[in-house]
Formats: sequence, structure tokens, C-alpha cells
Amino acid sequence: MDVLPYLQRPTEWPFSADPDVDDSCTVDDSPGIAKAIECAASLSTLRRTVYFPAGRYVVRTPIRPHYDRLTLTGPEVSADAASGDPDTATLVAVPCNPEQFPGVIQIDAALRGDNTTPEVINDVWIRNFQVALTDGPRSNANSGIRVNRCSSCLVENVIMRYEPLVEELPSCKPSNLDGITFSLGSGGTIRNVIVDGVPKGGIYLSSNPAVHGTPSIEVENCELKNINGPVGATALKIISANVTVRNCEIHHNQIHPTNGAIGANGGHGIQIFTQAPLNAPVSVPEDIRIENTYFHHNAGSGVVLASATAGYVPTGIRFYRVKSAYNYYYGVHIQAGTDVEMKDVWAWGNGSYGMYLTAKGTQLPASTFRIGDVLLEDPHVFNNNLKFGSGPNSVGIRIEASDVTVLGGEVAVCNENENENEVLGKSVQQMCWLAGPDDTLFYPVNNVVSGVIATNTSEPEIGDCPYD
Repeated sequence: MDVLPYLQRPTEWPFSADPDVDDSCTVDDSPGIAKAIECAASLSTLRRTVYFPAGRYVVRTPIRPHYDRLTLTGPEVSADAASGDPDTATLVAVPCNPEQFPGVIQIDAALRGDNTTPEVINDVWIRNFQVALTDGPRSNANSGIRVNRCSSCLVENVIMRYEPLVEELPSCKPSNLDGITFSLGSGGTIRNVIVDGVPKGGIYLSSNPAVHGTPSIEVENCELKNINGPVGATALKIISANVTVRNCEIHHNQIHPTNGAIGANGGHGIQIFTQAPLNAPVSVPEDIRIENTYFHHNAGSGVVLASATAGYVPTGIRFYRVKSAYNYYYGVHIQAGTDVEMKDVWAWGNGSYGMYLTAKGTQLPASTFRIGDVLLEDPHVFNNNLKFGSGPNSVGIRIEASDVTVLGGEVAVCNENENENEVLGKSVQQMCWLAGPDDTLFYPVNNVVSGVIATNTSEPEIGDCPYD
């Protein structure tokens, strides 16, 4: 089904790739696209396809492909396609109401509004588009492509950029606009996607395992970059379960809080965290696997595992062959997690510690469980602590937690001096920590550090407790 015959363009704006159409209040391709989808859905073929020829489509209310086995596709898009490339199909979101409908595509069976709505929609594929987001919500969260209640959904070969009609500072961007969201029990694949410049989150996997079924989600061969806005601004956010991320590059993401707060939480490469929604059970990410992925030049940390909810921590988290480099804070920052394995993980050139495991905190009760059963196997940690200077007190791996095992690997500082015996930093350091509003003191127990090669760094040690 070709979408062009269904468009209702005014005579002064015939269909073309002219970007001036974005500013025209008389152009709205949403109704025509909706009609094409309805006609395609009436076909009796096993899979129905709506084809978007190359050009520029103005979407003032989201496209809603609420039918099983439906494909929306444009011409093939290469990863190096420039913004508005006339040989691609570009969906331009110029929302009538940015608070409610800021994006280009929303999949949700509940939006059909009939009495025969299935619990889920199956096998909707969105392929080969460029997406230009021009505005978004500052109160109600929404996304450029939002997938709710969809089984085996596919978002593939999509380049999504935030491109406002009027240039604005990152701190003035819409604070609640994410790029691609899978929510309310959705599962499927996000493949060969680039998300660039979206304010809040590049990809957000937000199904609550305690409320919804959580079919598997795969994120592969994606690039998430320049995510920058006033709230969060983290490239990949996961509160869901059964997620695999592989072969991705995540870089140059930064938070720009409107009050200029130093150390505001955001700008991370990936954040795996629990969430406590109002009037609902806590959402706890579990069975998450990250492999062959590179996190670099983020203004927060490369990798963050966290929880602000007593008694709930991410669990069953696996990182294999992951690299985290040149991030402003930590390469890997574990604030909460159990049954965590990190094998062959590299961290170098980060502003603070290469890896930091800390159970300290002041907001939750001192007895709150935060970190346990963590394995770091064959870590490669070198030349970190650049923000504070890589002198003799710099630390490669710092552990302020218990039940942590470090096996093998190497913690190194490049020795630019010719004195091969000079110690330029510390390899693995265990420390006591304070927790709870009353600053209860804890010491590390049941930790094992074995076989670590310390190159130009001290041997693994338990440091003096500064709080004694």
C-alpha cells in the first residue's frame, strides 16, 4: 500500500522533500497516513505493508498502527544519511499538543477505543525512516516512538534526531521527551537505530516486571549520542526485565539542569535502576545482559546500577566485553545490585575511579541491602582518575561494599617516567563506608581479591578507615 495517494496536501504544498513544509500550518499528513493504514489493514494478506516513498511527511498527531502483522517502511536508510536526505522518508513531528502527542508513532491497543481490543498487538514493524522531533512535553512524559502492549515489535533502521524549528539551549529543551520507549509489557527488537540529541532518554525500556509480562527485548547495533536536556539526559535507561543489549555505541550524553546544579544525576551512558511509581509495585530490573558495547565521553558515568528504594535492587545483571572510557565521573558505578557479573570489562581515561562499588548513602536506612554477590572477572582498568589527577592516591577499583569478588585482570597506570618501580596509583582498594541518616559505620566483609596484576600501582589493599 503506497501512502502518497492518501495524503491531502493543499495545492500550494505538493508532496516533496522541501523542509519549508515543516513551518506550514496548512500541511498535516497524519489523516492521510491513518487512512492508508486502515486500507492496508483491510487486506487479507498475511502481512500488510504501508510504504512511504522518499520525501518529508508532516505528522501533527502520532501515527497509530494498531493492527497485527503490519509494516510501516520507507526506502532503505544508511547509517550515514544526513538529516532530511531527500532519498529517505523523513517523519517530522510538529505536534498540535506537545504535552500529549509529541512523537511520530504510538503503538497501543488501548488507543483503538473499541470493545474488541486485544490485550496486545503483535508483529508491528517500523523500518527505514528518519525522524525529526521538533517539540515535546515538559509535564507529561512521552516519546518519539512509543511502543505499548506490543508483542514481537520491531524498530529497525531508524535515525531519530531532535531538530526544533527554533534553535534552543539544551537546558530549555522539553524535559520529558524520550526517543524510543518500550513499555507496558512490550517486547521485540530495536536494531540499527541512531538516536541523536533527544532531551531525556535515547532508549527507555520501562515495563514494570511486577505489573506486566516482560517478554524479551533486544537492542543491537544502535548508536545513542548527544542526549542532552534539563532532566535525566541518559542514553539508555532500563527498569524492565529480560533485556539484551549488544554491539552498541553510547557517547557524548550530558545533563543541563536549568538551575545549573553541579553533580545532578544524569548524563550517563546506561542506567539500570529500580523505580517506585505511585500506587504501583516497585519496578525492579532483572535478567539484563549487556555485551560488546562501548560507553564513552559521557558527562555522567559510563555505567550506573542504582536504586533509591529500600529493599529493591537490580538483580541478575551481566556485562560481558564492555568498554567504558573518557566519562566525566566513573567508568562503572554500582550503587545497588545483586547477582551482578562483569567479565572482561574495560575502564580507562575516566575522570574518577575506573570502577566504584559503594553501598553508602544517607537517604535510606543504614540496614538497607544495596550491594551483594558481585563478580568482577578479568577487569582491565587503567589511567583513570584524570579529573582529580592520576597521582599516587588515584584508585583504579574502589570497593565500599561487601560480598564482592575480583578475579584476575589488570589495574594499571601508564608510567611515562622511566623509573619502572615507581607506584603511580592504587589498584584495588577496599574502604569502610557510612550509611543511613545517622552515618552508621560499615566495614567490607566477605570480599575476595585474587590474581590482579598491578602495573605501576600498589597491590590490592584494605585502606585505612577515614571515619575511625
